[in-house]
Amino acid sequence: MKPRCSAKSALLAMALLVACLLAVAPPASAAGALPTVTYTVPSAESDATGVTTWAGNAVTVNYTLGSSPVDAAKSELYINGAKVPLAQPPVDMSMAGGQGIQFPMPASFKVPTGNDTFKVVLVTKAGERAVHEWKYKYGGPSSTAPSIINFAVMRQWWFFIARGGIVTIELTVISILFASVFALLGALGRLSGGLNLRQAWDKHHSWAFLAVSFVRKIPYWLATFYTSLFRGTPLLLQILVIYYAIPAVILWGRARWGIFNHVPFPTAMVSGIAALSLNYGAYLTEVFRAGIQAVPKGQTEAAWALGLSTNQTRRRIVLPQAFKIVIPAIGNDFIALIKDTSLVSVITVAELLERAQLVGGRTANYLSALLVAAAVYWILTIFFSFWQSRLERRMEHDRARA
Repeated sequence: MKPRCSAKSALLAMALLVACLLAVAPPASAAGALPTVTYTVPSAESDATGVTTWAGNAVTVNYTLGSSPVDAAKSELYINGAKVPLAQPPVDMSMAGGQGIQFPMPASFKVPTGNDTFKVVLVTKAGERAVHEWKYKYGGPSSTAPSIINFAVMRQWWFFIARGGIVTIELTVISILFASVFALLGALGRLSGGLNLRQAWDKHHSWAFLAVSFVRKIPYWLATFYTSLFRGTPLLLQILVIYYAIPAVILWGRARWGIFNHVPFPTAMVSGIAALSLNYGAYLTEVFRAGIQAVPKGQTEAAWALGLSTNQTRRRIVLPQAFKIVIPAIGNDFIALIKDTSLVSVITVAELLERAQLVGGRTANYLSALLVAAAVYWILTIFFSFWQSRLERRMEHDRARA
C-alpha cells in the first residue's frame, strides 16, 4: 500500500508544481508574437500561375500584425543574400487597407534574371526581427506592354468574386425587408398629422385638447424628421457614420456615464444593413404614403358603415390594397438596392465589389476583376427584373379580372 500512496503523492506534487509554474510564467503573448508575412509581390505563387508580371521596380510585402507594430523605416530587403539599396525608405502601406510595406528600388539597381532568392526582415518597434524568405523566377522586364484585360485573372478568380453575390443578395433581401417596415411606420406617421396646434386652439380653446393634439403630432414630426434626414444626406455618409460614429458614441457613454457596457459594437455587415434599410425606408415612406392615399375613400366609409373601427379598417381594408399598389415601386427599389450594396465595400463587407478590389490589388489588374463583378451585377439585375415583370403582369391580370 505504501508504494501506491507514494506514487499518488508524487503525481499530486508534480501537478501542483506544474500549476505553480503556469501561474508564475508569463503568458505567451508577453514574449511577443512576431508579424507573419501573408503575401508578397513578386511571389512564387503568382509566377507559377502566370497571373502577375513583376515590373522589377519595387517589392511589396503584406503581413499580419504581431504583438508590436512594424517599423517600416527599419525593415530591410535582400536579393540573393545582398542588401538592396533602396531609392527611399520603405513605405508603410497600412493606411491603404491591411498591413503592408513597399520597398522601392532605384532605377540603377538591376534585378538578376533567373531564380532569385528574396528575403525581407520586418523590424518591430520593440526591436524584434521577423524574417521571411522566398524564391522567384525573374525573366527580366517585359518588352511588351501588359494586357489591359487578363483572361487568366478572370478564369482563376471569377468564382471567388462571384461568391460575393451571395452576400450582395443577403444584404439586399434583409435591407428591403427592414426598409419596408420603416417605410410603413413612416407613412403612418406622416398620415397622422391632423390639425396643427394653432388650428386646434382656434377650434376648441382648450389646453387639454391642445396637449392631446401635441402628443398626436409627435409621430408626424418624427416621421418627417426621419425622411428629411435620410433623403437629404448621401447613403455613403450614412454608412460611414453608422460604422465609425456609433462605436465612438458607445465608448464615450462607457467612459463618461458608465452606460452601454453591454452594448456590442456594430459589425460591418450590421452597419451596412442598418444604413441601407434606413435610407431606402425613407424613400419608400413616401411611396407607402401615396399607396395608402390611393385607396378610394369609399372603401373606408364602407368599412365604417359595417361597424369596423379605424384600426380594423386600416389593417384589413386599406393596407392590403395599398400594398398591392406599392409592390412595383418596391421591386424597382429592390433592383436599385442590389447595385447600392456595393457602397458597403468601404467598410470591408466581403460583397461583390470588395472581393473584386481584393483580387485587383493582389493581381495588379483591377480592370479584369471589376469586369467580373460588373457581369455578376448585370446578371443579378436581369434575373430579378425578369421576375419583377412577371409579378407586375400577374397583378395587372388580377386587377383587370376584378
